[in-house]
Amino acid sequence: MNRMLQRLLRKNISILQLSGYALAALTGMSIIFAAFCFSKDVQPLFQPATGLFNPEYLVINKKISLLSSFNSDLATFSQAEIETLRKQSFVRSVYSFTPTKFQVKGYTNSSSQIPGFSTELFFESVPDRLLVNAGSDWRWDPNTELIPIIIPRDYLNLYNFGFAGSQGLPQISEGVVQQVMFRILIIGNGQRRSFNGQIVGFTDFLNTILVPEAFMQWANKEFGDDSPDKVSRLIIETENPADPAIAEFFAEKQNYEVNDNKGEQGKLSYFLRLLITIVLIVGALIMLPAIGLMLLSINLLIYKNQKTLGNLILLGYRRNKLALPYCLLTFLLNVAVGAISLFLAGYAQSLYAPLLATLGITAFDSGLATTQFFATVFVLLITALNVVWIHIKIRNIKIPQRG
Repeated sequence: MNRMLQRLLRKNISILQLSGYALAALTGMSIIFAAFCFSKDVQPLFQPATGLFNPEYLVINKKISLLSSFNSDLATFSQAEIETLRKQSFVRSVYSFTPTKFQVKGYTNSSSQIPGFSTELFFESVPDRLLVNAGSDWRWDPNTELIPIIIPRDYLNLYNFGFAGSQGLPQISEGVVQQVMFRILIIGNGQRRSFNGQIVGFTDFLNTILVPEAFMQWANKEFGDDSPDKVSRLIIETENPADPAIAEFFAEKQNYEVNDNKGEQGKLSYFLRLLITIVLIVGALIMLPAIGLMLLSINLLIYKNQKTLGNLILLGYRRNKLALPYCLLTFLLNVAVGAISLFLAGYAQSLYAPLLATLGITAFDSGLATTQFFATVFVLLITALNVVWIHIKIRNIKIPQRG
């Protein structure tokens, strides 16, 4: 009886309409799933401490001129200039570098892994919130007297590919450098004190030797003088590095220099995010008519079977039971379309994976797994919408009058 009922209720099904929905939904879902998977796979590129892109931050300083060589104040930013920057439409926040007010020397004894050295150093600090990937080692504990340090990756590259080769010294990996403990001598305010120093990370964003902000505040107070802070470099946080207002502002401020490399990376990051958003919107715009076509098909199908459905209700069939074959049909159709779309998204991933591998991204399992979860939720939501629509239409069927 159930099979006969299903055959009866599936009369007047338009294969052409269902095929049109399936094709449109397949196109829309494939674009959405592929764009979502790609956005998850390229997420490491946007990590500010270690990734390729540092989209929100620009580092600025004043140009060094002949006059500033004799008057260092000309190379620093006044409080009024900083406030002017904060008021610009493209600026979200302004952060300053905090320099040391004391002498710093670093030294170590030679070992089998690294040659001994002794050198003058300098430290700077920035707000810790800018170093979100610094890790748990990035903290200053006065009880241990260990100073964690982050250096530019370019410094190590200069040693390995420039100095080491010319001096016959061994090249050093990042892992080896992070294992080496060296001594830091701080001199200032009539005091001399030694600390242990350890490199805990590398940065491609800031061209300076960084120490935790808490250490810098303590050390400047303990070993520094009472001279006012001089800010020679600033970090600007902006939502859109490609904003034309940025170029217009710095064109007027000809004595300002912007870290162009990071600015270009910011523009690339912004356009990559914009591209992903546009692709997702295109997929959504294709999906909306597809969903509308499916709802229209259900509406027409139930309308054509209205008399049959009314008679079945009159014979005692419950409306939920009559809605079940239509719900099952839409569920199977949506699952089939979703599965094929997910397969196509995986295929698209295999095409762009070699390109991302050249940028250092080699793990794609998490992106595809997240996309599978997203696809499941997406298909279930569309199916739920279809089921609700079917029940509404079945509930609105009028029972034919007897006699």
